[in-house]
Amino acid sequence: MKKVQVAILAAAICLTAAGCGNTLQKSANPSASIYNYKEQSITMQSQPKRIVTLSAPLLNMAYAIGGTSLARPTTSSPIPDSAKALPELGQVSHINMEKLVELNPDLVLGEKGQNGKLESLLQSNKIPYLLINYDGINDNIPLMKFLGQVYGRPEQADKIIKKYEADIQKVEKADKIIKKYEADIQKVEKDASQYVPAKIAILRATGKAVTAETPKSICASMAERLKMNNVLLSHKEINLDTKTVPYSLEQLSADDPEIIFVVTMGKAEEINKKMDEQMRDNPAWANIQAVKNNRVYFLPSDLFLMNPGVNTPKAMNQLLDLAYHQ
Repeated sequence: MKKVQVAILAAAICLTAAGCGNTLQKSANPSASIYNYKEQSITMQSQPKRIVTLSAPLLNMAYAIGGTSLARPTTSSPIPDSAKALPELGQVSHINMEKLVELNPDLVLGEKGQNGKLESLLQSNKIPYLLINYDGINDNIPLMKFLGQVYGRPEQADKIIKKYEADIQKVEKADKIIKKYEADIQKVEKDASQYVPAKIAILRATGKAVTAETPKSICASMAERLKMNNVLLSHKEINLDTKTVPYSLEQLSADDPEIIFVVTMGKAEEINKKMDEQMRDNPAWANIQAVKNNRVYFLPSDLFLMNPGVNTPKAMNQLLDLAYHQ
């Protein structure tokens, strides 16, 4: 077994510091190439074929661009399935140098922060290496470009980079949408706070029955955010663990809401027409102040039955307008 040499040799391997802009450059030696990663670089006499990566992030990036590794660190971090069967070199902070030397790599790639103590051993065993200064997400693209050149797969690296950038842009766009969404919600809630809470009932009408909506439903949850006074919540005996609960006309009449919101599930036109007729023909309905004052509002199901998603501020504004601006 080849023993690990622990003496630090004065002669450094092909590792230099350079401010080169290109990832791959030709050296003064026509047969050699210089591989650049930000301010770091390494000169290789030929394209490396036996590469070992010493950290999970480097391993993942290498495999993403179509590269491989002779071995891997022992890690609980996610790694490609195809890399799981690789020989293990120990935990990233305790790499087994004897095993590493036995692999006879022509290039070892590690991270300065995690593998820095291996530098003298790599030098003394004359193993070409680059311990990368990998500090944050802004290093990802330069690192993928570097690995693309080292593994001789620059085109695949470019494809991965383009997808990576597109995915980042999607997330950033989503973050902007979320911030606007939150700002719009806060605005409508602030507008609602200017008013005395409206006394409301929220009914769910189907072809078979009329029930009351609890705050677990879409519409009633919006009303709760707007600090409206949902008469259903005054009934402490009612279990509110479901989206709708039975609610009799007698209860509704006794609660006497100022406003009734109706959310239809089913054939909206038929259900709304039938319910409107009942309100006009049944005296029990006629005595409710919301009915007497024509403040019964049939709401569109796309905003108040189904989750309106990014249109939630629009739906809440509509509730606000109906409650306070009519």
